[in-house]
Amino acid sequence: MGRTTIAVRSAETGDAEAMAEVFRAAGAAGWSHFLPEEELRSEPLRTAVFAAGISAPETRVLVAEEAPGAGGGAGGIAGFTLWRPPMGPAASADEAELHLFYVHPDHWGDGTARLLMDEAVRSMRAQGRRRAHLWTAEPNHRPRAFYAREGWTPDGGRRSKTRNGVTFTELRYGKEL
Repeated sequence: MGRTTIAVRSAETGDAEAMAEVFRAAGAAGWSHFLPEEELRSEPLRTAVFAAGISAPETRVLVAEEAPGAGGGAGGIAGFTLWRPPMGPAASADEAELHLFYVHPDHWGDGTARLLMDEAVRSMRAQGRRRAHLWTAEPNHRPRAFYAREGWTPDGGRRSKTRNGVTFTELRYGKEL
């Protein structure tokens, strides 16, 4: 099998369903050690949520797209990210929040996540952002290791979140851009 060819571009409204599918597949594979796997796999696709994110003027949404036939694959959306200005009254105009960052499990370890992260950071810088943060579940060991390799560090922020009836802690990571 040849090397996968991935290109990152701005998301379009027609990408929302594929993004929802990536989200569900990544969640089912990545969260099943602390959330009920059967519930994760049976969640309905939330295409409208992703369409709203794509069309919101304050967000930047990027998709990593595999070329058809690349590496023997069918092509399509391999991952996506959405960043936005941080929420809250203390938010600074030169900050960004990496709100969503998901790569399909078929592309874990093939460089797609790094390419997508590089483009997200480049996009933030191009919009005058100098610092970014993200939230991730404390038991999310794989993405936490990825974020650390990419220069994100825990900044002490913690919050509680409940999903599928399970309450867990999210950690905030930050990065100078």
